[in-house]
Amino acid sequence: MEYLSLMILYVLSILMLTKPKFLWKIEHLFTVKNGEPTDLYITLMRLGGAFFLIASIGCTVYLVF
Repeated sequence: MEYLSLMILYVLSILMLTKPKFLWKIEHLFTVKNGEPTDLYITLMRLGGAFFLIASIGCTVYLVF
């Protein structure tokens, strides 16, 4: 079970770093029509993705050793 959640964390962190607008569209699919995310949202999403990536690498190292 740990490995499945770790893979989800890897995928989420990569998406947060590379496609923050795509994640915004998924998050606000039914609430906003023709909206765009702000620059602050994109910046914070990428920072969160970097944090998740570092955390997932740390968890991988912990599980391997």
